[in-house]
Amino acid sequence: MNLDTLIQQAWADHPNKTAEVAERLESGVELVTDGEGAAKFMHLVNHVVGDHLGRREDAERLCEAALQRAGDEPGTAPYVHVAVARTLAGNEPGAEDALARLADDPAQRVRVGLLVALGHGLAGDWQKAAQMYDEQMTRSDALPEGHSAERSFAIVSNNIASEILNAAQRSEVTDALMERAAHAARTYWLKVGNWVNDERADYLLALVHNRLGRHADARTFAERALRTIADADGEEKVDEAFVHLARAAACRDLGRLDDQANSIARAEQLAEGFEGQGLLDWFQDELAKAR
Repeated sequence: MNLDTLIQQAWADHPNKTAEVAERLESGVELVTDGEGAAKFMHLVNHVVGDHLGRREDAERLCEAALQRAGDEPGTAPYVHVAVARTLAGNEPGAEDALARLADDPAQRVRVGLLVALGHGLAGDWQKAAQMYDEQMTRSDALPEGHSAERSFAIVSNNIASEILNAAQRSEVTDALMERAAHAARTYWLKVGNWVNDERADYLLALVHNRLGRHADARTFAERALRTIADADGEEKVDEAFVHLARAAACRDLGRLDDQANSIARAEQLAEGFEGQGLLDWFQDELAKAR
């Protein structure tokens, strides 16, 4: 197995086989041979071992091992993830050293801050996550259009909003951060993504505003997502079905029961072609929320 295969399979498997993937990464570090591969490997390590399993010291150790295997001139990309690993493991001097290597690339330092903010949130410190996230937003606004952290902003913003959306407990801090992040996700996906990213960002906004009890806004975002899908002449039946369920939930709470019924009927029609138990179970869960 080569490194690219390991990484691709690990990203696919990690939601349901997190501990097993972490074990693969322990031996997989030997496949790292250059800076590009090291950066990809470290990103995965920080997410699986650090974010999912909370083993920050192990994540740092694996990132350091990958850096050693990257050669004498690994480039700057590995230091983004080394900085993240060291920061979240509490190694402040090491983190400062890694950040110093990114001094000439402020966008990469923004990427570090975003990933650290997400890490703090996943560890339960959403107050600190919100502070760091807002700091990166300010720094990003000062950078030229098209900077290299824009895609990271879209992804991390999406992940932060989604994580809070599904949290068992929320607060005023997390609700405010969830809303900011969901709006930022769409802003940045419009810069770096395509129509699918656009409609999915609106779907997230619909879910977020339903959760916040702002159902008129949720309906607006869901209907914009449906227009985007229709205007693209593409086929995203899964996305369309779930957006209809979000619209149905909003319409129910707005007292628009005919619209609710129409969206549920359309979602169920689209779902007739769904395959895979995981997708079917997810659809049934969301359908129950929309009734």
